[in-house]
Amino acid sequence: MPILPYRLVDHREITAAVERATRALTPDVVRIGYSIATDWTGDQSIFFRIILSDEAASKEKQLGEIAQSVESAILSEVNVDELGLQYYFNYRSQSEQASLNDRAWA
Repeated sequence: MPILPYRLVDHREITAAVERATRALTPDVVRIGYSIATDWTGDQSIFFRIILSDEAASKEKQLGEIAQSVESAILSEVNVDELGLQYYFNYRSQSEQASLNDRAWA
């Protein structure tokens, strides 16, 4: 998909869309966070931080399918293409986050 010029985003709208996606993806997804910043090329981007349940993360054979459904749901709810942002997805398991205790992922 072509990336449209970046426009100002309504964080309340994005947060509501992320919450809808999280509810739809339960129990595989525990939490989805996001931030908007420039990527390594200097393009405005949205970075999604997805915490998977330990059970979902342990399903190695289905992990690709789980990730694909997570990404589809997020893109559908958030309408990222309309925002003109590049998008990135990063994943952690619930136990990995508990071990790292990374505040950005909390």
